[in-house]
Amino acid sequence: MSTTKTNATLHFDESGFTGNNLLHPQQKTFCYASVECAHEEAKDLVEHIIAKYKIQNGEIKGGKLVKGLKGRRAIDEILTHMKGRYKVSVSDKKYALAGKFFEYIFEPALSEVNSIFYNINFHRFIANMLHVEFSVRGAMAEELFEDFESLMRTGNFDGLKKLFSSTKEEGISPVLESICDFAIYNKESVIEELDGYAGEGAGKWVLDLTNTALFSLLAQWGQEYDSLTAFCDKSKPLSEDQTIFDVMINREDKKFSMLGGERSPITFNLSEPINLVDSKDVHGVQLADAVAAAFVYACDPENQDEYAIKWRGLIEESVIFGSVFHDYDYLDLKKLEVQRNAVLLQELVDRSKKGVSLTRNIREFLQVTDINLIANPIGATVN
Repeated sequence: MSTTKTNATLHFDESGFTGNNLLHPQQKTFCYASVECAHEEAKDLVEHIIAKYKIQNGEIKGGKLVKGLKGRRAIDEILTHMKGRYKVSVSDKKYALAGKFFEYIFEPALSEVNSIFYNINFHRFIANMLHVEFSVRGAMAEELFEDFESLMRTGNFDGLKKLFSSTKEEGISPVLESICDFAIYNKESVIEELDGYAGEGAGKWVLDLTNTALFSLLAQWGQEYDSLTAFCDKSKPLSEDQTIFDVMINREDKKFSMLGGERSPITFNLSEPINLVDSKDVHGVQLADAVAAAFVYACDPENQDEYAIKWRGLIEESVIFGSVFHDYDYLDLKKLEVQRNAVLLQELVDRSKKGVSLTRNIREFLQVTDINLIANPIGATVN
């Protein structure tokens, strides 16, 4: 017997939006929040909060409210009232950029059998390694990321300093050198992948996290409701292209992905196209704005007041699978999977240098690698 309910009216807004600039120094976390409630209930709650806490301009703006104690009280009342009726997607922007790096620099050359690489978490190995390099080692990784971000924003390969440069800085780590070598030897695959896409139309927002977060949230809500009606605060990425959402209108089948060993919903049933609205007119969007701001505030380790601590306790029940955070367990060389991925990276670089197929007999290579590593495991650290 189905446990889903009928229709959900959902409201969405974000906190920490910087578009394609995922390296913004003051906005390190992106949160896209969703709240399920009828328009009248949202209107009543917003008007109550505005009157009780004497909020100016007649609109709830979470980013402003979290800056003061009274504002945090107001947000906490919203969270308490709406408990169990909001879901959020949260992303560490640097790690999200590292994930995009794999998607656009590595995957084009591996696309023939990309499921093999995802199923062994090779993408997470590369992304976490890049995050370590960026967070710990500094300049070289930062310039690499800046080049990548510039390339994805503009589609222009000219003027890049490090991404496809054969010149390496002294002291570069062996792993980062291997990642750079892979990019250099597989540049043509990247060019082909980005041709006519990056920097044009929806491609201008290829690094933005809004569409991905919205899709993931809708897919999660779709597990609880037969149909969904969505109201989103207007944004340029959503305005540019809604194709991936339009194909979900009146779609009643439920399909799942098993990418990386996780069963994740990839369909949902929209009752109508996504409604792009002004938050002044749709009160539920203001509630989503407050929820998003709360989780960005909670994810900042510098915030240690009672509300930051309390809201951190909501993360496990509210943050959906698919949120993007680094997990250095994927770099723990005591694990066979991580040792295998370290060996695989070097194998891919070696094949790239020789100009031979990156994917031919790769499954057999991985099987032999596992046997060899069980007999002779490699060291416990990656330098």
